[in-house]
Amino acid sequence: MEPVAFNKIAGRNLLIELRGRMEGHEQIRLLIPAEVERLMEQRGILREDVQRTIHNAETTGAKFNNSSTGHCLTSYRPDRVTYWVEYSRVGEEYQVYAAYSHRMEMKRGRG
Repeated sequence: MEPVAFNKIAGRNLLIELRGRMEGHEQIRLLIPAEVERLMEQRGILREDVQRTIHNAETTGAKFNNSSTGHCLTSYRPDRVTYWVEYSRVGEEYQVYAAYSHRMEMKRGRG
């Protein structure tokens, strides 16, 4: 069997094909400073949690936009945990400024 030559074009095409097979949130590329990553680890927040939260915001529009900073703030509650992420889009990536979570549920209605 002869070795296959791998070039940049073939690699790019493969990456495009693999991205097409990824779930939507997996295509979210994150830029996370070391300090934020350390806090996420302490808080038990995974990169995938942040990806899902941002993906939800970007696909539904459920986010607050801070016009003075250019940052977005969004929340996502896939189950019993609500994730909050402050982020902004930088080209094709998302810069994460803060991420936290809580397990409190707010009930609406008369009390």
